[in-house]
Amino acid sequence: MLPMSRPRKENWDERIHELVSVYEAEGLAVFLDPESFQDLIDYYESEEQFEKALSVARLATTHYRFSSDFYVRQVQLLLYTNRSDQAQEILEEALAITPGDFELSLLQAETYIRSGQTKEGLASLAPFKLQASKEDLSEILLVESLAYERDSDFDHMFYALKAALQASPTNDRALERISLCMEICRKHEEGSTLFRWIIDESPYSQYAWFYLGQAQAYLNHSEEAIEAYEYAFLIDPTFEEAFLEFAELCYENGHFSKALDAYREMAERFGSDSDLLLCIGGCYHSLEKYETARHHLEQAARIDPHNDEIFFKIGECYAAQEKWAKAMSFFKKAIRMHDHCEEYHQALAECAFELDDYKQAEASYAEALEIAPENSQVWLDMAWFLLEMLRSREALDLLEEANETIEDPELQFSYVACLFANGRRKQALQLLSEALADNYAGFSWLFEWQPGLRSDNEVNALISLYRPA
Repeated sequence: MLPMSRPRKENWDERIHELVSVYEAEGLAVFLDPESFQDLIDYYESEEQFEKALSVARLATTHYRFSSDFYVRQVQLLLYTNRSDQAQEILEEALAITPGDFELSLLQAETYIRSGQTKEGLASLAPFKLQASKEDLSEILLVESLAYERDSDFDHMFYALKAALQASPTNDRALERISLCMEICRKHEEGSTLFRWIIDESPYSQYAWFYLGQAQAYLNHSEEAIEAYEYAFLIDPTFEEAFLEFAELCYENGHFSKALDAYREMAERFGSDSDLLLCIGGCYHSLEKYETARHHLEQAARIDPHNDEIFFKIGECYAAQEKWAKAMSFFKKAIRMHDHCEEYHQALAECAFELDDYKQAEASYAEALEIAPENSQVWLDMAWFLLEMLRSREALDLLEEANETIEDPELQFSYVACLFANGRRKQALQLLSEALADNYAGFSWLFEWQPGLRSDNEVNALISLYRPA
């Protein structure tokens, strides 16, 4: 079903509420001008009260029988609520009154397609293509794309929507649908080219900028994506999703101040909730402003006291300030809420280690490993702990098992370090040679695990041997 464009409910003025009161008081006896009926339908759609919207459309049709507008609204609502058979009945009645009506004919084609009659739907569109204006052709191609979607022919769907946008770059419904199709087809390069063309034609299309941002983000062109998202919300300051994507991508790429500014502006424009306060707290944490971070996180916790992420982040703030006991208490709270997250257990293990509670540390590392055996960092943390406990043989056995389970260059170099720690020098040098051949830059991990090897002549000779020309 093509999306209906419904007004945002916060935009309604006092007039619409009076209109709703009159309609709900008088019901079928009410008589309104066409614009008021349209406003009522829009209002109920925006509130997702589709049955009431349909009732208003039906009532309006009885008063304005020879106008196609309210038949169109009825059919749109019936299709939106998956009632194709009823939609077809209304269309037959409407087309008998206004034969050849373009919008009704498009809806009839859509109804055929929704009922699985894609050939009939496409055939009914063909006569309208011959003398269609660019705007009408864009709408025809938009409906045509539904037939390809119904048949799971997503390549044809993409190109039909591309043609629709080339005919009318301001067709926002086609723009929304091609962005979804782009994700299915993985046509992000073609999508980017199309969105840039649309922007050249219509520079103030916030949606073209937004979808360009999504395509660029998928292609790992993060800075270009950030710029595109920023243009989207600068054009439309009410575009909350653009703010959110911009802020998240800024944060992921280490632009913590820019992310923070965006989140704070969102709070001013759209109001705060626990998720937004968590994001703001996360930014302050990354900026090493731990007191301010905790202030926002504690606000978030008061709003949503069952959100484990909030308590974990508070714990991270205390840990960053080396307030290990407080950090530990918050990590334990997070684990009580959600005990299947290896990151929480790793953080608890680190706190326990700093507090010399080695039994708790080992138990927490073991729990993390049981939860996420595919996570190489968990194996590395556990092995590091065992080395710190002077249990180098156990660390070696653990990393041997890890290397059999996971392919990760750091695991290779850490295993080599443990071989050195266990006095197995010949084997260590042999495996170091293999590891350097695969990943030369990884030798820095070796020195993190065994700093004393920095002055080892044989180790340095091997590193020099494999140094890229």
